Amino acid sequence: MLSNYFTLLHIARVLHQRYARTVIAEVYSQEKNTLSILVYAPEPHTVTVCCNARENYIVARENNTRTHKNTIDLFPMLIDRHIESVQMSASDRVIVITISGGLRLCLEMFASSANVVLLDETGTVSDAFLNKKEALGKQKTYPLDQQTVSVSTMMPEKEMTVHVIVEFCKETNDTFRAIKKAVPKLGTLLAEEVIVRSDAHRQNCTPDDAQKIVSNITTIANQIIGMEHSVPMIYFDDRSPLCFSLIPLNHLSANRSEQYNDLFTGIQRFISFERSTSSYLQKKKEIVSWMHKEHEKAERTVRAVDAELTESSRAERYQHYAVAIMTHLSTVTKGAAELSAVDPSDPDRTISIPLDAALSPQKNAERYFEKAKKAKNGREEAKERIQILQKRLTALNGLLEKINAIVDSISLKNFLQFHGEMVKELGYMTEQEQNELPPFKTFAVDGGFTVYAGKNSANNDLLTFRYAKPNDLWFHARGSSGSHVVLKLGSAQGAPTKKAIEQAASIAAYYSKMKNAKHVPVAITERKYIHKPKGAPAGTVALDKEKVIFVQPVLPEHKA
Repeated sequence: MLSNYFTLLHIARVLHQRYARTVIAEVYSQEKNTLSILVYAPEPHTVTVCCNARENYIVARENNTRTHKNTIDLFPMLIDRHIESVQMSASDRVIVITISGGLRLCLEMFASSANVVLLDETGTVSDAFLNKKEALGKQKTYPLDQQTVSVSTMMPEKEMTVHVIVEFCKETNDTFRAIKKAVPKLGTLLAEEVIVRSDAHRQNCTPDDAQKIVSNITTIANQIIGMEHSVPMIYFDDRSPLCFSLIPLNHLSANRSEQYNDLFTGIQRFISFERSTSSYLQKKKEIVSWMHKEHEKAERTVRAVDAELTESSRAERYQHYAVAIMTHLSTVTKGAAELSAVDPSDPDRTISIPLDAALSPQKNAERYFEKAKKAKNGREEAKERIQILQKRLTALNGLLEKINAIVDSISLKNFLQFHGEMVKELGYMTEQEQNELPPFKTFAVDGGFTVYAGKNSANNDLLTFRYAKPNDLWFHARGSSGSHVVLKLGSAQGAPTKKAIEQAASIAAYYSKMKNAKHVPVAITERKYIHKPKGAPAGTVALDKEKVIFVQPVLPEHKA
């Protein structure tokens, strides 16, 4: 839209009106793929050419916009030379600025191949903004004096254009593509306008349709070429910018539009709207994508916990087995693989109980009592997890419903203002926030202190020997494998409370092989008292000094 042939034609005209006979003071770049030309007319003005693949545009504004930071000077041959004229090439999307001394600066707005090149008197590229090595020495010809922009340069023969449209439509059954092939300078937006104005069939384009199409192309082209002063318009879809146009568009007449008296003001406003929308769309997409992933993860976890609840329902059976073994203890033979006896709870029923042949009858009973205890504890824990997960799913569903209804940046801003804290509490972080996080499980304990827990053996070493400072408190389940846990002393004011220390120890107990025990011994020491024995595998350390406390293996209510 901004690099449409007709838009560039009017840009060339305005640049010529404003800057012919002005002096070039600086040519530089301070943004990637963006070139700026400073001229004095007589006040400073800046012409900016953007060659980004998805954003080709040319704008001009008053003042010198150079920041003098992270900028680079370019095209030294142009400094102190006069701009003699600015013209649109009749053959392609190129604006040619003729410079004193026989030089021509060509603004090639070719989407991903956009560039700015300098031609010498012979038409040879002597300098280039982008891809300099490839461009230097090439010959380029852009007709100017011999041929001006007109309908005849777009469609040399109207009847031939009709023929091309009809024949190509026969091949593709697509009138829109046929128009773009026959008259490429028209562009996507105006091709759509031509179809609507012609009331043409979108497939099976007839010769009568093609005649009307060519007539409307001629009308639109003459209208735009003949305009002395462009009054650009921006059309919107709700609050998002839909397109930039030099003329009113019938096919978008139902959409809201804004009109501008200055061409470059209109272009700048459209760029601003588009960037704002692009930023909003990216932000919304990022949050929605995260929510969907978290929703799927929560649903998977619910299914897994449901299976765990089914498993933990065996607690009664294990308890029943243990009582039965104890009831028939005198009849159980050591080394037996099974006990078949009268069920203590139902004398009319026989019960068969698998036994571990390597254990004594007493030990088999103890084993089933222990399994019953673990299954019961697991069931209670699973019930709590299900409740938490269901609350999370409900919250995510509500937020997804709200954010899916958002159609613009203002609504998104309001959503984040009212629901931002809830989104963050659910664990959402921006990409930058995620990148800044240490690669460990992170928690907040009493007093606001930060606690890190390692994720695996290598990660434990990283936490202990790279991230922990000498006076940080270090925790590990005593006599069991598990995570290294570090309480960062400088992460909150003052010294950690007894509760904070116990919470950190509980985290170490939770991420250990003794997670299902009622109380777990946890070693505590300062990081400076830990060293790694020579040749020891990842995660293995030795403590020179320690204190042991017993805690329950639980996590704090909220992650940091």
